[in-house]
Amino acid sequence: MFFKLILPPIAGAFIGWFTNYVAIKLLFRPLLPVNLFGYKLQGIIPKRRSDIALSMAHAIEKELLSSEDLATVLNGIDWKDEVEKTVEEAVEHRLSGRALKGLPVIGLLSENVKYHIKYLVTKEILTQIDKKKDAFAARFKGNIDVKGHIIKKIDGLDLMKFETMLTEFIAKELRHLEWLGGLMGFLIGLAQAGVYYYVWG
Repeated sequence: MFFKLILPPIAGAFIGWFTNYVAIKLLFRPLLPVNLFGYKLQGIIPKRRSDIALSMAHAIEKELLSSEDLATVLNGIDWKDEVEKTVEEAVEHRLSGRALKGLPVIGLLSENVKYHIKYLVTKEILTQIDKKKDAFAARFKGNIDVKGHIIKKIDGLDLMKFETMLTEFIAKELRHLEWLGGLMGFLIGLAQAGVYYYVWG
């Protein structure tokens, strides 16, 4: 009697866990098509990788990052510090080099003159950037295809890498599904044992 009551929940838990485990594996395996009695068997995800890549790229572009977003970020960059630093380095390099120190005109340049050169060059560069950054951002937006780039990258992944990439995102959820299958099987087995006990016990 004891085994007839305890066996169904244990067997149900194992069957439920194993069924979900196999079902999850069949999402990814086999990676390549296998002929089985004239039927081509392949994991659902490898088989539909292109469709999945398209859906992922569409979702990313629509909800997370689009060409317009990148253009907006580019348009909002403050170039002042970078331009000042670059001009500073260029002027110091050109007007303070060993080869130029011996030249009379260059040798007479004071720090005040160099400061004004840096100021004027920096101001002009920043003015030009400010004038053209909208056009540059628009050109950038038109030339960068975020969706197409994502599709190309995903579609070009090795199947094993593609599987790893997907499972890394949902590894914990997949394990929960396996154990949920075991729990459901255990509860069903427990119900069966209860029915057996009350009907036949």
